[in-house]
Amino acid sequence: MDQRRRDLCGRRHVCLLTMKKERKEMRKKLSVITGGSSGLGLAAARCLASETSVLLCARGAAGLEKAKAGLLTFGADVHIFQMDAADAEAAKACAEYAAGLGDVVNVIHTAGVSPANTKAEDILRINTLGPINIVQAFYPVMEEGGVVICFGSTAGYVMDTNEKMAPLAPLAKQVYEKWKEPGFPALMMDFLADVMHLPENARAGSAYCLSKNFVKYFVYANTWRFAKKGCRILSVSPGSYLTPMHQALIDNAPESAERNLQGIPLQRWGHPYEMGKLVAFLCSKGAGYITGVDILADGGCTFAGTVNQIGE
Repeated sequence: MDQRRRDLCGRRHVCLLTMKKERKEMRKKLSVITGGSSGLGLAAARCLASETSVLLCARGAAGLEKAKAGLLTFGADVHIFQMDAADAEAAKACAEYAAGLGDVVNVIHTAGVSPANTKAEDILRINTLGPINIVQAFYPVMEEGGVVICFGSTAGYVMDTNEKMAPLAPLAKQVYEKWKEPGFPALMMDFLADVMHLPENARAGSAYCLSKNFVKYFVYANTWRFAKKGCRILSVSPGSYLTPMHQALIDNAPESAERNLQGIPLQRWGHPYEMGKLVAFLCSKGAGYITGVDILADGGCTFAGTVNQIGE
């Protein structure tokens, strides 16, 4: 009798474990893309949608609805969430919503602003608080094996490759390490004004470079924390990709665009689809050993000019 009871209890235990495993496997895998309504974010969503459900996040409701409709035509399982990543509470609400939809395996943070028609203060606020808030909000809900990818820019390398700015890098890092302080964007602004001695009308471009340099630092600083959770974190720094926004810049200043194009060794702009495929690979098991690093995808322009080229 006791043996039969033990056997029955054992079978029930196995059944419960099997049911839990099946429920886990039934939950859909989810990729979250901020800035997912257009540009490189939407390109990433298109490539990830063949492997997971996707949650598109952006500030504009109309853009989200349009992007969702486009993905639905391809049979994607797509959801949308209107939010501003620079708002910590909105980021937390998004993470909670995402966790309710499925197992969060990929978080791609592409949202941000460029120096075109944006004040330095807003660039620093949005481009630094965005990655901070997204990483902090999604860390608790990430599934083991998951990955967070924050988008930087080739502009984030200016401090590394420009001889005049390189001496400022250690000072900038001291400011970056204060990222938890409530007035962090203001500290970054003070750095621009007091350390770099830039007049107000010349700060937007440098603010952008500084904000994207911070993205790399923040990713590096989170490497061990994510690894202990069984997750990865990295950044991607795109060069010039032929998004609608970049096409507008070309149309408005064709001569400047042509000069920029001549500085790219591959002699062409990047295609958004290429970035989407790169992101999809970085989220795959094949990239499982890649973490705590920035992936520079710029057609070769950033570092080609820092050394004498063979054959030139």
